[in-house]
Amino acid sequence: MLGFLTLGFLLFFSGLMSYFELGRLTYSTQGMLQTSRQNLEISKIMLDAVQDQNKALLEIMVAGETSYDSLLRAGRAQFDGAVRQARTSSHAVSALDTVIAASIRYTSLVDSRLAEGKASDNVEWFVNVYGTSYYELTSAVKTFMIASQHMMDTEARQVERTAYRAIMPGIIALVIAIVMILTFFYLVDVYYIQPVLKITQGLHNYIHAKVPFNVTFEGKDEIFHLKEYIETLIDQLKNKKTE
Repeated sequence: MLGFLTLGFLLFFSGLMSYFELGRLTYSTQGMLQTSRQNLEISKIMLDAVQDQNKALLEIMVAGETSYDSLLRAGRAQFDGAVRQARTSSHAVSALDTVIAASIRYTSLVDSRLAEGKASDNVEWFVNVYGTSYYELTSAVKTFMIASQHMMDTEARQVERTAYRAIMPGIIALVIAIVMILTFFYLVDVYYIQPVLKITQGLHNYIHAKVPFNVTFEGKDEIFHLKEYIETLIDQLKNKKTE
């Protein structure tokens, strides 16, 4: 009974530990997936905003369509909103700082050029000067996206360790349970099954072959007392026959 109670307590305790560790694992996984999804959405918004600004600037400076000023301002507002959201939700701080610095240089370059008005070399400036700043900004946004994925890799390894901690109590409990079951089986075999078999064989030999009942084994438990009662009963039968 003590062995079964100990085994039951061990399994209950290990199950409880696994339950809490799996809860932590679920929470960490959900947080990691949510952060990854937010970073991907923010990166997409940034790239879309830069694309809108690029389209508006191209229409304004090359085609002379001043009606695209609203699209340019909307693109900037959208980009700034994405940056503010990234500040509160992203862990890739260094990559975000690079995006902000590239955005400041990009905005300053565009504003400076727009302040000069329409010029004959707008196309050349757009290709040679503006293109460098544009690709620098988009590359910074992509680097931010990649950095977020690297952060996910780190968190994924942490989740893996959490999962390992979650299953270890169960594995340990299973190993201990197997050892306890084998030990219990051995003790039952040595102290109960084997003595009962010896007593049975001794009685069989005494009844059918008149072999004296002489069974010996270790222990002072109920099986030992049963053997003593059988010996006492046999002695009483012998005494009655003698009388």
